[in-house]
Amino acid sequence: MDKWQAMNSPFQDITPNRAINMFLFPFSFNRKEKKDLVSALYEHEFDFFSLENTDLEKKFYSKDYFVSHASLDQYFLPYIECILFPQSPKETGLIRFSKKVNQEITFETKASTILSEVLSIDIFLCPFEIGVMTIRIEVKGNHYSYDDVIEFMNHFRVLEPKLAEEHGATITYKNKTYDKVQDYIFSNLTPFLKPYIEQETQHSKHFGSLPYFIDERMYVLSYVTVNNEQPISSGTLFRTGQLNSYDTGGKPFISARNQEYIDEYNDQHVYKRWTPETYYVVTDHVFSCISHSADEETNQMLMNHLFGQHYYNLFLHFFYKIVLLKLSYQYSQLTFEKDQNAIERLIRSITLFSGKYLFLEISSRTEGQEFSRLFKKTFHIDSLYQEVKETLGTLYQNQEKIAGKRHNYLLLILTIYTVLSGIYGMNLVIESWNKNLSWSAIKDYSLFEYIAFIVALSGITISISLGINALYKLIKDRLQKETET
Repeated sequence: MDKWQAMNSPFQDITPNRAINMFLFPFSFNRKEKKDLVSALYEHEFDFFSLENTDLEKKFYSKDYFVSHASLDQYFLPYIECILFPQSPKETGLIRFSKKVNQEITFETKASTILSEVLSIDIFLCPFEIGVMTIRIEVKGNHYSYDDVIEFMNHFRVLEPKLAEEHGATITYKNKTYDKVQDYIFSNLTPFLKPYIEQETQHSKHFGSLPYFIDERMYVLSYVTVNNEQPISSGTLFRTGQLNSYDTGGKPFISARNQEYIDEYNDQHVYKRWTPETYYVVTDHVFSCISHSADEETNQMLMNHLFGQHYYNLFLHFFYKIVLLKLSYQYSQLTFEKDQNAIERLIRSITLFSGKYLFLEISSRTEGQEFSRLFKKTFHIDSLYQEVKETLGTLYQNQEKIAGKRHNYLLLILTIYTVLSGIYGMNLVIESWNKNLSWSAIKDYSLFEYIAFIVALSGITISISLGINALYKLIKDRLQKETET
């Protein structure tokens, strides 16, 4: 097969030199338990990640690679850095804890058996009660095909298999076999985490499912180097973006055969700044870097960028998508006549997210801006945010209507009391009240004295209750703002 045929073939016999993957698993946690969760992370030997701690640059990655904290510090704009890299777990932002794992596992599917090493895990505690676990895994050895690597990515990201083609994958660690990826995660990697994860619905696809997020599969980041003499075909790029590996018969699979469609798909999802040496594929399923550079220094730089600045760039937009979907979901669950407090909380959440976390520009670097635009397009950030902005307008309108009704009711009550007081010449005092009050005298009241008695007592009661209610709301709002991120 000549070079032109290889570049246009849907299937290539490519042997990766190296393959490292990261899998992102989002979940929800209870804000009230955040301090306990942070304590649990420290107890289980997680390190709080900060740029100042340069000892962590080589701790969580493959032994040959590292992530430069200095390059991370220079990559993002200052107002983004304080969100991405808070200096302590007590600050607000994307708080990261990481732990070195080094567990060798055997991952077996119907089509392949792959020996891998779980290098490390990250756990992010983010605003709006969003948590994200990242599992970093390296495929051991260079005797696997590229199809095997895609097969590993495609099946490991399935937390709990539901479809027929997803069944059959197993993980073996220390002679114990797991049929579900989530069982391996919560039995070996983070057995302490499960009590802190909120189960949003009783019918979730897997433990920790978010009802507003399509999360039956984890999101994948991958870094793959291949032989420098092997060109990367458009079919390989397409299969990477779609995570097409093998069919049920164990043969290489591609979900499209129309070359025009494949080329159009690649135009939208492949970042081509450094082609034909290095390709970046960005889709709803995967963010992958494929390179056939022979220069080890270049490969180190690519890995440094992908697992450093590009990882955080993608993570920020991944967080944006989850929060925007959560806000839209909370709006759909509101009952406007009953959930006035929920409406006010949602308004505060949308305003806080828009003002403090969502920014149009996050990097001064050209590549950072281009990747940011690509992530926004892939995750539909602009359309989701537009929907949330419209939601905010609707919430304000409904809040005004509800407040208007309450004001009308209060005005009606005050008018009634004003009219009744006017009838009595603004004097509701009964003569017997000027002396020692005798409750036995009430039975001798006239009709008008009974009216005055009821109006006076009810007026005093309503005034006191309104005052207490106003004070309660003031204290509650202040406490809510203090605890809200």
